Amino acid sequence: MLQYRPFNLAHPRLRSLGVRDGGGWRKCATPVVNRSQDQVIEANGLNFHYREWGDVRTKHALVLLHDYAQTASAWDEVAADLSREYRVIALDQRGYGKTDRVPDHDYSRASQVADLEAIVELLGLRTVTLIGHGMGGANAICFAAEHPDMVTALIAIEVAPEVLRSGVETMRRVVATGDEFAAMSDLVEVFHRYYPYATTEQLERRARASLAPTDDGGFAWAFDAIFRDATARPPEADPGQRRLQNLWDSVEHVQCPVMIVTGSETDMITPEAVQRLHRRILGSRRSLIEEAGHSVPTDQPSALSQHIREFLQSLSISPL
Repeated sequence: MLQYRPFNLAHPRLRSLGVRDGGGWRKCATPVVNRSQDQVIEANGLNFHYREWGDVRTKHALVLLHDYAQTASAWDEVAADLSREYRVIALDQRGYGKTDRVPDHDYSRASQVADLEAIVELLGLRTVTLIGHGMGGANAICFAAEHPDMVTALIAIEVAPEVLRSGVETMRRVVATGDEFAAMSDLVEVFHRYYPYATTEQLERRARASLAPTDDGGFAWAFDAIFRDATARPPEADPGQRRLQNLWDSVEHVQCPVMIVTGSETDMITPEAVQRLHRRILGSRRSLIEEAGHSVPTDQPSALSQHIREFLQSLSISPL
């Protein structure tokens, strides 16, 4: 059952945070979540869906940000594992999953980071550990650079200020294969053609993270169609991590402990790009996940959660 408490209507950021003027109430979740719960929160004029695990009374949380062409479901196994010790929040970013599509297709990184700022404030979080994959990793880096007092640690998965064009083109070809699928296994077959190193189990998890059921019993891509249409894509959108020219500037301002995670079979970033990122973030650590491609959270969720746990424990970041 949801609990409500009054929200200060005189708050200077009320309008920018998108809280309804007429209601004047702020939604708070039930205290303890033994398994994932689906929640919706309004921020910046959009309804954001997120999944939550752990004790929601704590003021620190691990916030998980998915990659391009995926949703919060990409984190299901990782989040369930880490929630034994931490409060975990996996967000459907704007235009993805059950979160609203944006009428003017503003999917710029600036807007995505502003969304995260608003949601963190609305949820009453004092500090966060950010765990971002690909697009979500770039957003996490920018947020950490702008809010050094709030971010206790950052795990950047498969993200670097330079990416391989071949990897981006592969991703574009995959999402252009069709609008709908009669069965999830149809997308798994498509994945097999482009990612032959991956197992069927890995690709099934990847498909679940990218699709949503349709009314006729089939499946469709779980994100705004504009991400699949290169000709319709607005200048500031960042699908595929192709516009990262400003990310180096943000990297220079990250002050929290950082772990840089890559998959051993990645087709998206080079070892040289990862090494440059590692050198630019003083004190950062590197972690290689074996038998994982770019989609590390779905390829090797158990190994990833273990690497994250060990990193956070080494920093003495308190569990629940």
